[in-house]
Amino acid sequence: MTPSTPRALRPALLALAAMAALTGAPAHADGEFVQADYGDEAQSITATIQRDRVTASLGWSGYVGGHATALWVNYGFQVDGPTWFRLGPSLRVDQAGVTEAGVRMALERFTMTDTRTLFLLADANTIQHEFQILGQLGHIPTGLAAELSYQGNDQGFRETTLAGSYRLGDSPFRLRAGYRFNAQEAFIGFSINTF
Repeated sequence: MTPSTPRALRPALLALAAMAALTGAPAHADGEFVQADYGDEAQSITATIQRDRVTASLGWSGYVGGHATALWVNYGFQVDGPTWFRLGPSLRVDQAGVTEAGVRMALERFTMTDTRTLFLLADANTIQHEFQILGQLGHIPTGLAAELSYQGNDQGFRETTLAGSYRLGDSPFRLRAGYRFNAQEAFIGFSINTF
């Protein structure tokens, strides 16, 4: 860590480095996903590493009044073809150092044709009864994609987000931009997806 690294980000960056070191397998073995979004009042970083049926996800979110770091390790069960159910323990640590442990589960489906991709996700966590529903439609020839998500928890948080992205050539790198309707805030970001 450099002296300029924000203190709030240090636990998330350390955990991400530990996750990368523990995988041991080459990057092309299964897949990695990193996404970062920045808005004036809310920022987020998400990193996921998958090896066979085991997935580890680390997330950091900054918002008005604080920040939180979350970790989820899960095991995937194939339900039907491209549909997977994922289940495992989750952990959340907020800016005050309050730690919560729970169970998180997700149902996801990814399909692809010659011209389009479709990713669907339903995610729930016993911590603060967090939930998320997301759909993303991609157009392979142009590299364009659009996604719509709705998320919330039992603390009163709700957010509907619309985002678009553009893949740079044949690389796994995408530029992102979107709008959070409840917060009335635009954001920009990027993602890297090797799956």
